[in-house]
Amino acid sequence: MMSHTQEELTARLQENTTRSKKEKLAIINKEIPFQEDSRGLDPRVKEFLTNEADPHGRRPLEIDDLEITRKRVELNNKDLSSGIRSEALKIPVEDHEVSLNIYNRTTEKKPVLVYLHGGGFFERDTDVMENICKFLAQETHAVVVGVEYRLAPEYPYQDGLNDCHGAVRYIYENPEKFHADVDQIGLVGDSVGGNLALGVHQLSLEEKWNICYIGMLCPLVDLSDISRNTWNINHYDMSKDAELIRQELVTMKDSLSFIQALYLTNLEDVFLPLVSPLLRADKTNLPPTTIVTAEFDFLRIQGEEFSAQLLEAGVPVRHFNYKGMDHAFVRKLGYYPQAADAIKEVSSHFLEVLQK
Repeated sequence: MMSHTQEELTARLQENTTRSKKEKLAIINKEIPFQEDSRGLDPRVKEFLTNEADPHGRRPLEIDDLEITRKRVELNNKDLSSGIRSEALKIPVEDHEVSLNIYNRTTEKKPVLVYLHGGGFFERDTDVMENICKFLAQETHAVVVGVEYRLAPEYPYQDGLNDCHGAVRYIYENPEKFHADVDQIGLVGDSVGGNLALGVHQLSLEEKWNICYIGMLCPLVDLSDISRNTWNINHYDMSKDAELIRQELVTMKDSLSFIQALYLTNLEDVFLPLVSPLLRADKTNLPPTTIVTAEFDFLRIQGEEFSAQLLEAGVPVRHFNYKGMDHAFVRKLGYYPQAADAIKEVSSHFLEVLQK
């Protein structure tokens, strides 16, 4: 397994897919490359969780962990792009400044993708965001704008979301600064970034611009207890690597209470569609969407439920499930071939939408 190059592994993921159905939802499954019939964790994930993962972080998060988690830098991440330029820009949003990172801005007018990073609403790893954005820019030939939104608990709901919405407004009102075609604005988010992307789309319904596409990687779409009450560990294949998988799932499940407490000053807000987009009553106005889930992610079940709701609402949805992966695997770009493949699939769908 380890003898294959990243390029060979990524190519294998592009060539080998299986399809399954969950009620009406068609799921495109990406098997473990060169081990398509195996179960349990991808060997790369298993090795990381066994040998490299910080044992301190592999338990439900608590308030004392906040600064430790923020200082932790994700080392397992590489720049897979070539020649993608990055620039920084501070923009005014309401009464403060927000930092944007701009990738692939040239003299040519291009579509724009706004990238919203994950990190539980409370942490930011700029290097991870940079490498994902560069690869996304390379694959889509778009201008990619990463938003450094304000973080909880210092800035709880709805501050960070307002920053993301304000960034889209700024791009729309200043297209010449980005060489952006503001008739072609898409959103991409990983983990809570997917949540924020859906929030930005909802707020954008009142605006002049139109969001033409949303891509979400292991998104958090329900911060309420609605999907947690229906969640069951029996939804996961525990026939192999059961102890590691159970630890991952339970840690993530319990950490959502910590995220709730950090992000929300009023816990009743968990039921707002801007906080838990799964509960948004009308989804018919959402644009074509790609949802990527990981087989052993606690959030997979709510991701599948969200895709099923989009399908029911008549929204074009493409749903990929990566076998053997855990939550936020896109952060391991350059180490897990599935990370590059997921970005390629999001990019491919975005490009298809632009051609219609």
